[in-house]
Amino acid sequence: MNHRVLVVTYYFPPTGGVGVQRTLKYVTYLPRWGWEPVVVAPGDPAFPVRDGSLMAVLAPDLEVHRTASLEPARLPTLAARFLSRSRSSSSDLSTESVPSSRSLRVLRKLSIGWNRVWAALLFPEGAVAWVPFAVRAGLKANKRRPVDAIFSSAAPISAHVAAGLIKGRTGRPWVADFRDPWIGNPFAAPMSRPKRYLQRRMERWIVKRADVVIVAVDAMRVQFAERYPDLADKFIHIPNGYDRSDLDGIEPAAPPKPGGFHLLFAGSLYRPKELEAFLQGVERLLARRPDLRQRLRVDFVGRVNEANVRIAAEFETPERLGDVIGFEGFMPRPKALARMLGADALLQLMPDMAGAGIFVGGKLSEYLAFDRPILAVMPPGEGRALVEGLPTGIVADVEPGSVADALERLLDHTPARTPADPTGRFDRVNLAGELARELDRLVADRAERAERPG
Repeated sequence: MNHRVLVVTYYFPPTGGVGVQRTLKYVTYLPRWGWEPVVVAPGDPAFPVRDGSLMAVLAPDLEVHRTASLEPARLPTLAARFLSRSRSSSSDLSTESVPSSRSLRVLRKLSIGWNRVWAALLFPEGAVAWVPFAVRAGLKANKRRPVDAIFSSAAPISAHVAAGLIKGRTGRPWVADFRDPWIGNPFAAPMSRPKRYLQRRMERWIVKRADVVIVAVDAMRVQFAERYPDLADKFIHIPNGYDRSDLDGIEPAAPPKPGGFHLLFAGSLYRPKELEAFLQGVERLLARRPDLRQRLRVDFVGRVNEANVRIAAEFETPERLGDVIGFEGFMPRPKALARMLGADALLQLMPDMAGAGIFVGGKLSEYLAFDRPILAVMPPGEGRALVEGLPTGIVADVEPGSVADALERLLDHTPARTPADPTGRFDRVNLAGELARELDRLVADRAERAERPG
């Protein structure tokens, strides 16, 4: 290896979920481009999803520094995990992916109150309690064997805070990666006025101290450039992507309705409005086309929060869509990939609310690996434009009538399977190469400055 890069990330295997994949794939493929990653991550973050299958993806010689963390949110997470394990022998299930016992329901209500209290007290979020441990681990790793650059991924923003502090102590160039917007995120909890002031100050501190700021959506790059016109050259767009090697050895899952049409949503469901609009659209279609009921099957694989559990329960009755839809909860990644391989088409949902158009969704980029038709129910924006540009893409507004029409087109005129990304623009190997080129440039600039006289 020519260079070493310190990767500061909060979400790393065995933590599961789609948010892990971006950094995980950088770590996996940077060595092909001459960069050896050194990872700093919490040993047990306050995040309920665990996916032990991801540990098999990590290189045997990968240097990973697991740190402690004193996050208050870990207490209810640990309690929920203990109760879940007492009910199931599977360590891969999320606490939100199985029906709740009375104890779990009570614990969830208590944990919501507990987390709200600490969310009001801590800034930028509860993960700030991890920062001292991350900084200490990063400095020790650099002292043991110096790194040439630093990379951090957020959310949570605390990962950037830790990386910025490490840069201040080491002088190494730093790349800050934003998977989602922090300021102006429509899905984030409201902040008090003092916290909004601190948020603006902290974001400016991050973008000024970082040598390069990478964003997952180009609209974020535009927003950053508008907020910080004097720093516009720092902002680089590297999208999310897919990794076809994830499919090696994966056999397609058997269809739930042999001879039928299987539509699959693979990901977490957090907001109920888009799910309700979609399911109402399915009902509307079947009311005018009852012949499709025996053919269509729609399954949802992934975490489902309580608001969406209630929506699902309303529609899963025999009188409504019980024979058409199913919710299976979180499952290990290889099993989820098998389900996607066995599907006839893949579904993306996004709410129609102010600011939502800036989101693409990590799973939408992953869908490209399967070369399947994609039905995207989402507002205008970068994600919808991506699907509209695909030969296999069908889009719908977040409204039952539009959903019914789009689903009918998908069933009656299913697009032929063709390569979704023939140029490899979203291939994780190529995306890691884009990051490596930025790191190469920063190291070369640093070396050039060091050689200048005076």
